[in-house]
Amino acid sequence: MHELIEKVCGERGLYGNEGRRGVENLCKLCRILGYKDSMHFGQFAPDGSIGDLVEFLEDNPGCIEAIKEWIGERDVSEWRENLESELPEEEVE
Repeated sequence: MHELIEKVCGERGLYGNEGRRGVENLCKLCRILGYKDSMHFGQFAPDGSIGDLVEFLEDNPGCIEAIKEWIGERDVSEWRENLESELPEEEVE
């Protein structure tokens, strides 16, 4: 999975884990994996929102890398299929 993630990130230009760009790249990777918030709902409760998480991730790029590593350690067939669908056929092993 690690190699597949790297190939897809390279193919889609999802470089970097720092700041806002790192968060955006992680969001794009999650969308590729099949997580799509069609409602774009952000507020969880009066004292918590997605914006709080975004701020945290922007300040902690190591967390983004750890999430990508965690994804790579899983062998979820649906994720693998979704990642493979992002690559040209000749790059899929």
